[in-house]
Amino acid sequence: MPGRSLAPVLTLWASAYLGCALFLVVGLLPQGSVSIELLGQFSWLALIGSVPTTLVLGAASRVSEGPRAVIVASAVAVITFTAAVGWEHTDFLFSGPHWVLHPRRSMARIATVSALGLLGAAGWFWLIVGSRVQTGLRTVAWIALTALWVALLTAAIVRYRAYDYSMAQLVFPAGLLCSAMVHLLVRKSSHWPLVLGTAAACLLYGVGSRFDPALVATGQREVIAQSRAGALATLYVLPHFGDQQDWAADGSACRDPKPVVEDAPIGIEPEGRRNVIVITVDALRKDIVGIEVEGRPVTPELSRLAEAGVSFANATSTYPATLFAVGSAFTGLSPAELYLSPSLPDTIFTRSRAHVDQQLAVLPNVGWFRLPIVEQFLAPGVETAFAPTDSAATDALISRLRTARDRDSSVMAWIHYYSPHDPYRAHRAFPFGRGKRNAYLSEVAYFDRELGRLMQYLHRDGWLEDTLVVFFSDHGEALGEKSYWGHHIYLDGWMVDIPLVLWHSKLSPAEPHVGVSLADVGPTVLHFLGLPVPSDIAAQSLFTLDPNQPNRPSFSEAFPVRGRELFDSFRLPALDDATIHARLRSIRVASRGYEPKAAITLDHQRLIHHRSANTTLFYDHQTDPEERVHHRTSSQEGSELLQSELERWEQEQIRRIQCRLQLKADQPVTPRPR
Repeated sequence: MPGRSLAPVLTLWASAYLGCALFLVVGLLPQGSVSIELLGQFSWLALIGSVPTTLVLGAASRVSEGPRAVIVASAVAVITFTAAVGWEHTDFLFSGPHWVLHPRRSMARIATVSALGLLGAAGWFWLIVGSRVQTGLRTVAWIALTALWVALLTAAIVRYRAYDYSMAQLVFPAGLLCSAMVHLLVRKSSHWPLVLGTAAACLLYGVGSRFDPALVATGQREVIAQSRAGALATLYVLPHFGDQQDWAADGSACRDPKPVVEDAPIGIEPEGRRNVIVITVDALRKDIVGIEVEGRPVTPELSRLAEAGVSFANATSTYPATLFAVGSAFTGLSPAELYLSPSLPDTIFTRSRAHVDQQLAVLPNVGWFRLPIVEQFLAPGVETAFAPTDSAATDALISRLRTARDRDSSVMAWIHYYSPHDPYRAHRAFPFGRGKRNAYLSEVAYFDRELGRLMQYLHRDGWLEDTLVVFFSDHGEALGEKSYWGHHIYLDGWMVDIPLVLWHSKLSPAEPHVGVSLADVGPTVLHFLGLPVPSDIAAQSLFTLDPNQPNRPSFSEAFPVRGRELFDSFRLPALDDATIHARLRSIRVASRGYEPKAAITLDHQRLIHHRSANTTLFYDHQTDPEERVHHRTSSQEGSELLQSELERWEQEQIRRIQCRLQLKADQPVTPRPR
C-alpha cells in the first residue's frame, strides 16, 4: 500500500523534526515560563534543522544495509566533507593573537581539521551502528551513550557561547544525535502516525507564527542562547533576512577637509609645556564605579579621583571591543570609518610626534597587544613596554616618567590596564566572595589600587601642572546579562556606558552631563596640544562643548568583524573596490553568529538598531535605568526621533567614508575664526 511505503520516510522526517525540536527546547527548562511566540520560532528553527538531519539519517540507514566497501566509501566522503567545512572554521579558531602569526599555524590547522574529519567519521559509523541495532539491551546502551555525547556537546556550546561562530557548528551533530535517538525509539513502533501528527502540528504552528528574525536577534536572545537555537538562527537564518544592500549617500559634493586650529583651552599659554598621559582600562563598566559590596567600596580611588576631575556623566564607547574603541579615541573616527579607512589613519601619536620629546606606551603582556596591528595602528613608533600585571604596568610607566622628568622631556604617554578583562581571577587583597561576578569585582579593585598609585605619583611629582591626564574604559562588560559574559556582542548600557575623566591643574572639578563619545577624546588631545583638529570628523574637542548641552547624541556600533579578518583590517596598503563593497556589506549583515548593530544614546534614552534583522530596541533610563524593559516598536515616545537621528548619522558616516576613500592630497590648515 502507498501509505505503508511512505511510513518509513515520514517516520524518519518526524523523528528528525522532533529530535531537533527537543534539542532546541530542552535548554528552556531552567527558564521557567516561555512565551508562545518563542515556541513558534523554535518550530521554524526545528524545520530548518530537520532537512539536513533527515537526509543524513536516511543515508546512514541505507548505507548500513550495504556492503563494507560502501560503508568505507561513505566514511571517506564524510571525512572529506567535514574537513572542508572545518578548514573554514579553523581559520577563525586560529585567528587569535597567539596563532595569527604563529609559524606552525598551518600545521595546527591541518592537524585540527584531520581530527575533525576523524570525529565526523566516528559519528557516521555510530549512526550506522544505531541503524543496525535490533535488540532491546543494545538499543538502551546505544541511546545511553548517545545521550552522553549530546550532553557533552551541549555543555561545550553553552560554555563557549552558543552563538559563537565555531561553537555553532556543534548544533548540527547534537541535533542529529537527538534525532537518531528519537528515530531508534519510534521506527519499529505502530504508533508512527501519532509521531508524524505531533511533528506536523508543530510545523503548522511554526508556519502560523511566521518566522521573526527580530525576536531571535534581540528580545529573547538570553533564552535562545541557553537553548542553542541562537547558534542555528544567527548562523543560518539571519544572514538571509534584512537589507543586504550597500549603503548609499545623498551624492552631494565632498567638502575640503581643512584642519582647524582651536583656541588654547583652559587658559594655557601658547608656549607653555603640554604633556598628555592617556590612562585606559579594559572592560570596566560604568555602573561598577562607586558601588559597595557588604560595605566595602570596589573603586575607592577612581571614585575619589573622579570627584577631583572633570567626570563626564554621559560618556559612551564607540565599539564593544578594544581595537575599534581605542582606535576611535586615538583618531576621532567611528569604527566603520576605521574599518574602511583607505590607509592607516593618523592618530594622536602620529600627529603629535614632532611636538613632544618622548612618546611612551605601557601595554599588557598578552598576545593580542603584541600583534603588529597594535604598534602599527594605535601607537606607531612609540617606545613600548609590555607588563605582565597591572602593578608592573604602573611601575613601568612611573619609571619612564621619572626619567623623562629628569631629562626635562615633554611626553605623550599611554598606559592600558588589563585586569578587569576575562578570565577573571580573585585577588586575596580584594575578597568579594565566590563566583564569576565577584572575581570580576576583585580584578576591578586591584586595577583601582594601581590607578590610585599612579595618580599619587603624578600629583607628587607635579605632572598635573603641565599635563592633561585622560582616563577612560574602552568598553563595558556583560556579567551574565542575557546569559552572556564578556564583550563584543551587545550595545546595551552595561556594554557601552563608560567612565571618562579629565585631570589638569587648571580644570575645576565638574560633572558635565553633555553626551560624549570616545571619539571625542582624539580632538580633545589635539586641541590641548595646540594641534590642528581634522574637520572631516564628526567628533569634537571636549573643551569646546557646553557641559550642560542637552540632546547631544553619541553613537556606538558593532559588526561581525573578528579574528584574522579583524587583525588584517589595517594591513592592506589600499582598499580596492571589491574590498570596499565587501566591508560595507559586512557591517550590515549578520555573519558568524553575530548580529550587526548601531546605537544612539540621547540624554536619558537609548535606541539600538539591529541592522540585519531591521528591528529596534528602545530604552528610557528615567523609568528603566538598568534597561530591563525594551520596546520593539518605533511608535514609542522618543523612539522615532532617535531612529531618525541614527539614520542621519549613518548617512553622514557613509558619506565621510566615501569622501575619504577619494582623497589623494594633503589639505591646508584653516585657523579657527576668533
